[in-house]
Order: sequence, then C-alpha cells, then structure tokens
Amino acid sequence: MKSVTHSAIAVCATSLSFGTANPVLLGLSAVFSLLPDIDSTKSSTGMVLYPIAKWFESRFAHREVTHSLLATAILALALLPIAFWTNWELWGVLVYSYFWGWFADAFTLSGVAAFYPNTARLVIPGNPRARIRPNGSFEYWILAVCICLTIINTNLVTNGGLTEVVARHFFRNASTASAMFFKYPDRQVIAQVEGINKISGERVNAEFLLISATKENFIGKNLDNGNLYQIGNDQASQIRPSNVYTRIGKPLTIRSESILPKELFVFELVRKLPANAYLNGSLLLDNLSDVRIPLILDRESPISVYGGQIKLSNARPAELESLIGEGFILDGNIIVKVRSDE
Repeated sequence: MKSVTHSAIAVCATSLSFGTANPVLLGLSAVFSLLPDIDSTKSSTGMVLYPIAKWFESRFAHREVTHSLLATAILALALLPIAFWTNWELWGVLVYSYFWGWFADAFTLSGVAAFYPNTARLVIPGNPRARIRPNGSFEYWILAVCICLTIINTNLVTNGGLTEVVARHFFRNASTASAMFFKYPDRQVIAQVEGINKISGERVNAEFLLISATKENFIGKNLDNGNLYQIGNDQASQIRPSNVYTRIGKPLTIRSESILPKELFVFELVRKLPANAYLNGSLLLDNLSDVRIPLILDRESPISVYGGQIKLSNARPAELESLIGEGFILDGNIIVKVRSDE
C-alpha cells in the first residue's frame, strides 16, 4: 500500500473519530501512520530513518513486529507522558494513527502479524480477490474516498460538528441560538430571525447580534436599528420567532467587571464607564419620585423601576445618564460588560 494511502486512511479515521480539524493533529496523524513501515528500508519511513529501518529489517520480516498490537501497546506506554504533559487527545491521535498505519495493511494480499509474537497473519477479507492489490484501482478508490470524507468532516467540524450543523439547519428556534451563544463565548453569534412582534403586531425579518441568553430565549441587538429585543416563545419575549437561523461571526472578547457604586451622582458614575459598555444590575437612589422612565413594551427596556430600585438590563451608560443623570446613588451593584466588537 502506498504511503499516501496509509496517511489518508489514518487522517480520515482521526478526523472522524476525534471530531477534529486541527491541522497539527491531522499532520501528526499522517506522519505516525507511516511509522509501522520502519521495518523496511524501501519504505518512505525506512529511507528517512535508514539506520533504524536496517536494524529492524535484518531481524524481523516485513509487516511483523511493527505491524502488531504489541507494538501499538509499547508505543502507547512510551508516549503516555504526553497525555499528562499536554493532553489526552494528542496522545490518543498518535497511538490511533499508528494503529491505522499497520491495520490498513491487513486488507492487502499478505496481511500483517497483528498478534505478534504469534507470526500468523491477519488477512481481511478471507476472499483473496477482494483484498487490496499494489497499485490496483481499489487502492485509488480508497484514497479518493478518504480524502473526500476528510474534507467533508473538516468542514462540518469547522462549523461546529455534525450535530450542531443539523441543529442549526433543521431546528431553527431560539433554543438553538441560545445553545450556540453558550457554546461560543469567544465568537459573535448572529441570528437571522423571522417572526412577529407580539406587541406591535409587525412582521420581523432581521439579523440580531446575541447579547445575552437563557436556555429558551435570548436578548438580541437588531443590527438595523440598534434596539434590544427578547426573542423566544415565552410570555416575556417581545418577538415570537417562526424561524431562527444561527451563524457564528468573528472572534470576540468580553471584559466583565463588577462594581459597587455608592454616594455619587449617576453622571459621575457614567463618566467612569466605557461608552460601549452594557450594564446589568441595580441602583438605589436617594429619591425616586422625580424619576420618569418611559414605558417600553415592544422592545426590551434597558432601564426600569423595580422594588424601589433602578433595574438595569443591558443598559448603555448614555441611556442611564439621559434618564437619571442627576440622580444620587446611595448604593448599587452593577456588572459592566465591554465587548470587543462594539
């Protein structure tokens, strides 16, 4: 079997089994799949590592000790420190790729001594006509199929894996968007929403950048008008979606800080905050009688009065200052979040 076929089989098996598109892991998989052929100076591995290959070749038959479960177990033990120093996935990929490197030869005419030191050959299948022949068309078919499967799986993994791709394309609802929000804290999550605004009765067909989420619904910023809306099928949501298609956007970092403002005016607090921050929490003012918060029903209200306090829900500093800038804060508890994409 050609070296490129060995590598293609191992890379395909690694990509499918480990669900990875990591080029480093796949590259190492291709290399380690060729190590079993260290027992032949004519192989590509033997040519590169000629002294070692010559030593093996003078003592063992081709596809014998290095093409066995024993050799795989020895390699697994020898590489075990990698599992502790780096991660188990890397260790698993190396051992798994070595296994596929020799196990694929079990489908050739001569087979392998899989159970060495028992030199009996493992040959699959029993019918010699169905085995892989050197430079035969069957080997090229295997090579092509493995390359195609690797490309397909790499694209699936890059887009979140088969399960996620199915969910995003066939389960188009707010819950799927919320799940993506929690799964990708370091990426933008954008939802194309079709539905209806339950308050105004207007049809909705717009893109929303997810700002926060629960298991069943999410708060999204309409990318057309900049307003926030709660989207879901619960009573508190303003938009009831009929179709939600979720996609992953550019990389994102969110810096979060908890502050406890006390005994200062709101406008003084605002001047200390980044203009693009989102504020969540509550403020206790010395006098609420003069506070006039507009009633907003058809979208998310970032500032409201609840339980004798000012409640903040993804409020912007400018909004806070415009509504209660002259208010005096007795006590407060606010989480300040700043997104790198705003």
